[in-house]
Amino acid sequence: MKTQLLESLLYEEESPTLDFKKEQYPFSKASEEEKSELVKDILGFANAWRRSDAYILIGVEEVRGGKSEVIGIQNHLDDHTLQQFINSLTNQPVRFHYEAATIEGKQVGVIRIEQQTRPIYLKKKYGKLDKDKVYVRRGSSTDPQKPATLDEIAQMRVEPEDIDANLAVVFSNPDTKELIGSHLSIEAELCNLPPSYSIPSLPDLPRNSYGFYSTSMHRTNHQYYRELAHYIYRPLA
Repeated sequence: MKTQLLESLLYEEESPTLDFKKEQYPFSKASEEEKSELVKDILGFANAWRRSDAYILIGVEEVRGGKSEVIGIQNHLDDHTLQQFINSLTNQPVRFHYEAATIEGKQVGVIRIEQQTRPIYLKKKYGKLDKDKVYVRRGSSTDPQKPATLDEIAQMRVEPEDIDANLAVVFSNPDTKELIGSHLSIEAELCNLPPSYSIPSLPDLPRNSYGFYSTSMHRTNHQYYRELAHYIYRPLA
């Protein structure tokens, strides 16, 4: 695995695609309860919503807001043994790999979990994990008390490669609902503002029956029509 990629992961925070473990997972001579922690983490990443491979860096302590610290480990897990162990428990093979790597002169373990067909779950109860429960990593953790819901499991079955969406836009007559087609030709008429002198003035209020102009609190704005024309033709941008 490329050292440059691993070193770049040190600057990221834990997420649906990344986890840091300060110490190696207990495996050899460990109890089911202890080993179920490793199973939980791998299944959580396998079922997570993500667009890239996920990584568990073992021997690294997370530093939030900064570069995580490489602690190093003394022993590694065997990839072949780990593959057999995990896949003997699940409903389908899990695509993942364990590799030994060196970062900053220290040994670290790297578990890379590929994107794959979901959901993946246990065929039988193991340690603290239940049979048929779909464990999924949300954010920076996998909570065994909050497995995937039925709706989430249904969404998992729809893989990205199975989606081939096409969107067609068709115009229709708003009154008759008759389809016009996907192309629409529109003719527009350009109107010009007439000269100010050709726009009539607003006349005074009419006289009443006694020959006087009607009383009003407001004086007549003789420029009203011209001002209205300029307002209508004002620039919009």
